[in-house]
Amino acid sequence: MEWILVLIYLLGMFIGSIVVRHRAGVGQSRIKILGSTGFGFIWFWRMTFAVAFWPITLVVWLARGRPEPHIVFNERAAERRRLMKERGEAIS
Repeated sequence: MEWILVLIYLLGMFIGSIVVRHRAGVGQSRIKILGSTGFGFIWFWRMTFAVAFWPITLVVWLARGRPEPHIVFNERAAERRRLMKERGEAIS
């Protein structure tokens, strides 16, 4: 019976890692941490803890009303910010 809970938790970690990467706009390609075009250690550690403790992350995200990601690393980020400014929405 316990193996079902472990399986659900590990499945949640796998799905959480996919969601975190998608929300950051990197897809399933390799993440570059170091260098001028890298994500940085702070982002990497924050997302590692978010995936490791995904039930808490999910509850906090739902309690905040499913906000947009704070950091988006792809070309759609500029377009999204422009549209949000035009609509008068807050940019976090």
